[in-house]
Formats: sequence, structure tokens, C-alpha cells
Amino acid sequence: MRALGAFVDLVEGLPQVMAAAKDTAGRYLYVNRGFAERVGRRARDIVGRTVEDFFAAELAVSYAAQDAEVLRTGKPLQGHLELIVRADGRLGWYLTSKTRLVSDGGDVVGVAVMSVDLQSQMDSAHSGLATALDAVRADIAHPWRVREIADIAGLSATQLERLSRRTLGMAPRGVLQRLRLERAVRLLSTTSLTAGEIASACGFYDQSSFTRQFRAVLGLTPGAYRRASGLGA
Repeated sequence: MRALGAFVDLVEGLPQVMAAAKDTAGRYLYVNRGFAERVGRRARDIVGRTVEDFFAAELAVSYAAQDAEVLRTGKPLQGHLELIVRADGRLGWYLTSKTRLVSDGGDVVGVAVMSVDLQSQMDSAHSGLATALDAVRADIAHPWRVREIADIAGLSATQLERLSRRTLGMAPRGVLQRLRLERAVRLLSTTSLTAGEIASACGFYDQSSFTRQFRAVLGLTPGAYRRASGLGA
């Protein structure tokens, strides 16, 4: 299939990219080294299997639902932000895009998936922005304002806005939300704190706001994510 070959040619030489292709039944047709490293398996041991074989049930359902929507509508999923737990337990932000795979005859035969590591861009950001991100992480419960973050970065609010969008693909408020969620994921995975306690510790307005934002970005409620990580009942 020419489309699959073109996709493989496109992603094989790209560093910090996770890529996969699946058939319409959800079976992996191809995964690159980045994807194999994510799940901690060899690529040849992944091909022919499905998301249910490698991810917690509720996460697998979320990923499969995305695939089904792309297959059903033909509308690509573009720039979906995901906080991914790597095989070594570290967290990483990825921008994920999905689109249909179409055969030479025009038949829909699967889904192509590509995820780009955003965390590396955050780590190598403009020095002032990187300093500001470190300050936010160190006091995540603080009710941060964009002006405060800009001051730490040594930038005007407008400069911070432009730099953040150019290097991280989102506005400062979006970055702040992601940093709060990053801390929340760690607490859900490593402590027995309640969702309300975690919401407070991470600077969310209340538990309802925390749950809504968590689900919008990660596709699961905090409780479901905790169960998927193995700490919940």
C-alpha cells in the first residue's frame, strides 16, 4: 500500500516522534522506534496487536475512540495535546495527530498516528521562558498571572505570549494549565491524596474545574486515570 509506505518514509528519520499505523480493526501495521520505546516492547512484538494489549483499559478505550472517530468522519485529529507516561515512568507532553490511511483504490484501510515530543521544546525553550516555567513548577499552587510569569522571564506580557506560542504552540495560560495537570498526574500516580486535595495542591479553582480540565486534556477523569495507573480500586 503506497500510502503506508509514504507514511513510513516520512516518520522513520524524525527524532522525538512516535508514529504508528493501524488497520480498521485497530491492529498495528507499523510502529517506529519512538513508539516501541514508549510501550517498552520491540516493534515486531507490537505489530498485529491492539491498544488493549499495551495500555490500561480506560486509556485504550480513549485511544480507540479517537481512531473510530477519524475513520467514521474522515476528519483528521490535529494537534491534540496529550500527557503521556513513558515506559520508564517519566511524563511527557506530546502533540498527536491522526488521519485516515487510504489504499491506492480509494478504500479506507486504517489510521496513521504521529505524536511529537513537546516536552523537549519546553526543556530547551528561551532561557527566560525556561526560568519562568521552572518557577511555576516550583510553586504550582500559586494563583499565577501572566504578568508575573512574564516578569520572571524578563519579558513583556506581549513578548511572552508570542514566544510561548512560537516555541510551545500555545498561550501562557495554556502552558500554565498543562503544568498544573502535569503535577496532578504525578500526585494521582504516587499518592493517596483525594481529588479535592490534589486540585488545591495544584492551583485549580475547585475540584469541579480540575476534573473538567483533566478530562478535556487527558481523556479520562482523575479517578479513572488513577485506576489506570494502578493506584485506584
